[in-house]
Amino acid sequence: MNFARILGFLFLAGCAGAVTPQEESFLKVWSVHVRTGTDHRAFLAACQPVMQKTSTLGEWLPAVKTLAAWHLYAMGDAADAERVFESAMLKGKAKTATARFADIQAKRWLTRFDAVRVGKALRSYYVAHVEYPVTLAPVLTAAKGAPLPRTDRFGDAWNYRLAEFSKIKGLTNQRFVLYSPALGREGTSLKTFSQHAYGAGLEAAVIGVKPGMPLLVDFEAVRDGKRERGISGEGGKAVNGIRLVKLASDASFALMIDSAGDFWILAKRARR
Repeated sequence: MNFARILGFLFLAGCAGAVTPQEESFLKVWSVHVRTGTDHRAFLAACQPVMQKTSTLGEWLPAVKTLAAWHLYAMGDAADAERVFESAMLKGKAKTATARFADIQAKRWLTRFDAVRVGKALRSYYVAHVEYPVTLAPVLTAAKGAPLPRTDRFGDAWNYRLAEFSKIKGLTNQRFVLYSPALGREGTSLKTFSQHAYGAGLEAAVIGVKPGMPLLVDFEAVRDGKRERGISGEGGKAVNGIRLVKLASDASFALMIDSAGDFWILAKRARR
C-alpha cells in the first residue's frame, strides 16, 4: 500500500469522530447567518464574541471576518466593513486555502469601496470644471485629506476612460468609465450586488471523499438552479462556478466559494 493511500485511510478513520471545537464554532456562526438573513445586527451580535479570540475559530476565522464585513456593508456601515475586510487581508504568505481565498474576497470588496471613492472625486472634479479629466492624474493629485487609491487592491492601475453618450452626439468629457482590471467593469460596481441577498443562487453538497494526496472531494454544485457534479481538491478547479476551499475534519461539511471569490457557500454532506 502506498503512502498516499495510507494517509487517505487514516483520514477516513478520523472522519468517524466529531468536528473540532473550531469547526463547531464556525457552524454556529454560519447557522446564525442563515437564520438571521437580513437582520444584520442580530448576526453581528452573535458573531462578535467568537471573533474576539483567534483560538475560537482557528483557520476558519478569515472566513468569518469577511462574512461579518459583508453584513456590516449590507447594514450600511461601510467604514466598519472596510476595517474588518482589511483585517482579513494577508500580512504574509497564506498558510491555508481559507486565508488565501478570504484575502481575495476582502480585496475584491475593498476594491469596490475604493472605486466608489474615486468616482466621487471625479464627480467633484466635474462640478468644478463641467467636464471629466482625460486621465485620473488631476483627480488623484488634487485629493484633499486621505490620498485616493491609485490602484485597486490587487495592485493594478484603474482602467479609466471617457465615454460618449449612446444617443446624444457632440458632447465630450461628460461621462466616464472606471473599473478594476481584476474585477472587470460589471464586477467593480457595487450596484451589481444586492445588499439583501448573500450569494443568491449558489448551493453545494458534499457527495463523497476520495482518499489520497491530495485529498479529493466529490461534490454537487448548484448555480441558478443548474446542477453539476465534479471532483476537486481544496483550492482546486471550480465546478459550475463553485470552488472547494476547506473540508471539515470529519468530512461532514465543506467551506466553498463562488469562482469569482465574492461569497462563501457551506456544503453539507449529502445523506445516502
